[in-house]
Amino acid sequence: MRIRRIDIENFRGVQKLSWAATPGRTFFTLIGPGDATKSTVLTAVERCLSDRWNIAFHDTDFYGGDVEKPIVIRVALGELSDDLMALDALGAYLCGIYPNGDLTHDPQEDNDPCVVIELRVGSDLEPEWLAHRPGDEESVPVKASLRAKFGTYRIDERVDAHLRWSRMSALGKLTQVRHGTKQTLTEANRAARKAVAEKVSPELAKLASEVQVQMEKIGSADFIELKPGLDLSLTNAQGNLALFDGPVPLMNFGLGTRRLAGAAAQRLANPGTALLLVDEVEYGLEPHRLVHLLWELRKEGAYAQVFVTTHSPTALQHLDAADLVMVRSAGGVTTMRPLDDPANLQSLLRGSPEAFLSRRIIVTEGKTEYGLVLGFLERWNDALPEGTAPSSALGVVAVEGNGGTRSATMASTLLEVGYEVTLLLDSDDPQANEKVPGVQAEGGVVVQWTDGNNTESAVCAELDVDGLTDFLSLAIDSADDPEAAEKSYLDQLVCAGAPKTPEPREVSSWLSADLDLEAARNIIATRAHEKSWFKMVAKGKALAKFILTSDHLAAGAVAGKLDELRAAIYEPRPVAEVAMVVPEVAAGADGD
Repeated sequence: MRIRRIDIENFRGVQKLSWAATPGRTFFTLIGPGDATKSTVLTAVERCLSDRWNIAFHDTDFYGGDVEKPIVIRVALGELSDDLMALDALGAYLCGIYPNGDLTHDPQEDNDPCVVIELRVGSDLEPEWLAHRPGDEESVPVKASLRAKFGTYRIDERVDAHLRWSRMSALGKLTQVRHGTKQTLTEANRAARKAVAEKVSPELAKLASEVQVQMEKIGSADFIELKPGLDLSLTNAQGNLALFDGPVPLMNFGLGTRRLAGAAAQRLANPGTALLLVDEVEYGLEPHRLVHLLWELRKEGAYAQVFVTTHSPTALQHLDAADLVMVRSAGGVTTMRPLDDPANLQSLLRGSPEAFLSRRIIVTEGKTEYGLVLGFLERWNDALPEGTAPSSALGVVAVEGNGGTRSATMASTLLEVGYEVTLLLDSDDPQANEKVPGVQAEGGVVVQWTDGNNTESAVCAELDVDGLTDFLSLAIDSADDPEAAEKSYLDQLVCAGAPKTPEPREVSSWLSADLDLEAARNIIATRAHEKSWFKMVAKGKALAKFILTSDHLAAGAVAGKLDELRAAIYEPRPVAEVAMVVPEVAAGADGD
């Protein structure tokens, strides 16, 4: 069973969402800035496909708190199992679905059969689960016993429930499949009350061993011996039987281990058929365990489908671009867009994964400009008026663009898939300059030094003799080894045409040796650029401080470009209209 389409109306931060899953894909990573409603999407799916009958809803679950507009969550399920396709189950309520997510009242030769499960909640806060067919005026209730066959599980901070035996937990359902829950657990709990773990039934002990193998395989922990035990801290109508590792209950382990243990138990309970939902997949895990978990979740046949959310660059570096779904929310409308096109997104994902987790991206010319922007952001954020959101709250991330045409191409690629992009670019590369109009036409903001300048030459062009001396001193003092850098940099300058003087760090001595100011500017700027004086993050930040605090640069072309960059970072922009394919009822069908 696999999800083919999701529709949500008036649930929490989502006023409206319609999304069709790419057919054949089993692993989806929802990414986006904070408040993009990623977790809300997982919660909506979980509640729609849940086998619980007593889910509590509150007025705050309605979009905008408006209880007069019902919550409606619909999930279209395809590739149904034979028992769900039976006429006494859901077989009488099948509709058809096309690859693009369009629905028809009945399955047809050119589409696939599916069933649409609808969760509806009105102002009385009583949830109803229904089988929905496009065109039918009434829907049919779907019992919890049928929904239990969906095998939908969510792994979050409440995973502890799945590490004990109860009717609704993964261990309880696994026991039901193997041995029958009621009798097995009743006997086990009676035995546990008499002699704790020593009297646990052989069937349950064997099952705990199988769970241990699966948990270790998924990377949870290296356990001593998993076995059922009596946890007196639990107050549960189904009993107090929980998983222990030796004398320690699993509930005492770290959250990451417990989440992995829950995922492993669910895989055992529904081998190859579970629909797994994991919010913040990196939560509680070291990078190496996170990478291993992602490999296990993506493994063919492990689960029917997996949906995860993440804010981790480490996670993205180990995924494919085709695994990603960008989630955005504007005015209550949530959009979900797969990032499987263009193809060059993959290299960008490997090199700059943090870009995919942002809302507004600054693509820099290179390493110098990357450090420069980080330095600007630190100082600009510190100087913001009280009550003004800093760049981090606006979802702003700077990424290194690797120079010239590659930076411009990166900007275009990110614009194409819906990100807000600012390109900070030199103007000394004719080929890169040719790409600027295209970036602007796609909606990007381009901040570019004028008159064929790179960063170093743009800055030096506005410095007088004392300013050039300060610039040179900054480069030397920012080096890893200032003493060695002084000799190296001064030798480089002499080779470029600077005169040999008793005080070579004082640019005024150059002018006394009959070198004019313009020549001094060119020599220093050229060597600073060609010899990468500032091409490290710390050095770029130091240059940013110099630019923002230098009286020589308080007005002029550089200050004007900084004003453009600051506006692009902090000022609101019109909401971009990202082209989305919104699934709907196919034309000619008995549509609603």
